[in-house]
Amino acid sequence: MQGLAVLILALCLSQITAFSAHRASGSGLHSPVAERTIIGSATHQRRRSALRMSDAGGGGGGGSEKEKSTSKGLTTIVIDETDTEMEEEDIPEEMWRVVLHNDEVHTFNYVIRSLQKVMGTLDKKKAFDICTVTHGIGQATVTSCWKEQAMKYCLGLQRQGLTASIAPDSKFEGGGK
Repeated sequence: MQGLAVLILALCLSQITAFSAHRASGSGLHSPVAERTIIGSATHQRRRSALRMSDAGGGGGGGSEKEKSTSKGLTTIVIDETDTEMEEEDIPEEMWRVVLHNDEVHTFNYVIRSLQKVMGTLDKKKAFDICTVTHGIGQATVTSCWKEQAMKYCLGLQRQGLTASIAPDSKFEGGGK
């Protein structure tokens, strides 16, 4: 039993040695080769992969073959494949303002409590200042943040019965900050 294991081990080692010698001699067209070129903002990778076919007829589709070589009745077809990876530009997300509009229904105390409840980080003085600007001008910016968060704040204020909206920071006109 041990003799058989030694024989199998010797056979495997001889195959590995032969394969290593074959690759070292440079005749390994079947080994993948990778080339990398950078053009502008796109990265192109070119891979060469080899297909081995047992018949010399070259049957097997394709049309993108670049090289053919024949040795010992085997045909090797090398096909070039190009993968393109586009680099995405990091576009900073636009800031949005949460705008509180004046109404003649709610008291200052109710609006202050509502602002504190929804925003969570406002103190009474800041909430009072927002109420004063809203009452005097007709609208005031509560906060400036990314769009998803601005929508959450706006819906929270509307659930409290207040009139609120959001607007892109870059296109905002009117009402204090």
